Amino acid sequence: MTYILPPHPSLEHLKKQAKELLRAHAHGRADVCDVLCRLHRFTDATVADMLGADVSLTEVQFALALAYGFSSWTALKVHVEGIQGHDHLLHIHCGDSSADSLRKSAVGGKVITWYDPLVEGPTPAGVSPEDWLRLRARNLLSFFETEAQAAQALQGMDAHLFAYRDFAETVLWFDACLFDQLILIRQLDWFAQQNMDGKRLSLICIGAFAGHSRFHGLGELKPEELASLLDTRQVVSSAEIALATRAWAAYRAPDPLLIERLLSGDTAALPFLGPALVRHLERFPSSRNGLSRLESEALTAIAAGHLSLWGIMKAASELEYPAFFGDSYLFAVLESLTEGPRPLLTEHGLASYRHLQRSQWPIDKSTYGLTKDGIAVMEGSADWIALRGGIDRWLGGVHLQGPESPWRWDEEGRRLVRG
Repeated sequence: MTYILPPHPSLEHLKKQAKELLRAHAHGRADVCDVLCRLHRFTDATVADMLGADVSLTEVQFALALAYGFSSWTALKVHVEGIQGHDHLLHIHCGDSSADSLRKSAVGGKVITWYDPLVEGPTPAGVSPEDWLRLRARNLLSFFETEAQAAQALQGMDAHLFAYRDFAETVLWFDACLFDQLILIRQLDWFAQQNMDGKRLSLICIGAFAGHSRFHGLGELKPEELASLLDTRQVVSSAEIALATRAWAAYRAPDPLLIERLLSGDTAALPFLGPALVRHLERFPSSRNGLSRLESEALTAIAAGHLSLWGIMKAASELEYPAFFGDSYLFAVLESLTEGPRPLLTEHGLASYRHLQRSQWPIDKSTYGLTKDGIAVMEGSADWIALRGGIDRWLGGVHLQGPESPWRWDEEGRRLVRG
């Protein structure tokens, strides 16, 4: 069956259609399989297999969007809610909090979110588009049920970006933290490869906001505060594009010294990029004890008596300006320190939830304590990589792998050194 949207589609109608399909599946109606067969897990499934499987409303919406020719339910929503003419603005955010706040403001146009967290997971250069998609999809499995769904969502993100063709101006909204700056250089590199055909590309990028003494990002701002920034936007310059392209290539390179070379030059075109890339280098294992900066800050917070996830997050955030991590990111860091034959931390509160998928753990129930090894590593008398028997971690395009990290961060010299 061919699914074609009417000239003036209704999102409410589409939501009802998805719910009706879910009810049809619950009642064993075979006609629903014409939509469900578009899901990757049902590629080779029989009608009986599809009707016998557990299916969620989210999956039905995803399959319905595919049936209408869209990469995701979000892409379908953007199409239905959105394109209102070339006089409107397209706004691109990398966080749902700031995006939702802008939607509630008086600022016109369409708001989309591009949310692949490039701060974590492999971003190697020189791989095929298929391999890139596979590597990034695996990094998003905590947010999606299957790798196939994650890959389709990633494809949908760039499909959303192509909406720039339907708007007179695209506005990029970013702040100074490492998370945002990495996505910013990727987006500027992406737009550098597009035919803008007279379309305007603008940038709002801030590191402070009046009334916020410790400003950590756009997600903190109220709708009216975000709206006040619109008139500060500037057309993206050729210097910003050139710097972003070089920085994105350096971040993806297998040799992290390319980042240091970039930092030794002029990075004034993007004033927050230099500090953000230094913060990235501080994620490499310390030459003193094998800890990244955030790992060290977490142990320091716990030693000071901040034992809950939220207490550790608050204390660590005070040491970071601006903080680039959220609760889920910090939780993953803490959990990694509880693993291995000689963990640095003990964890309390999640024992009864371990049978669930990790994304379902109530992370606010966690409390942590230092082990003897944790104290020794924090004091610099033991090395975390040696204790856990090696390392296997991607930092941008650098794969740290083996019994010893090939690169370490020299905290005193403020530079990378060979491991």
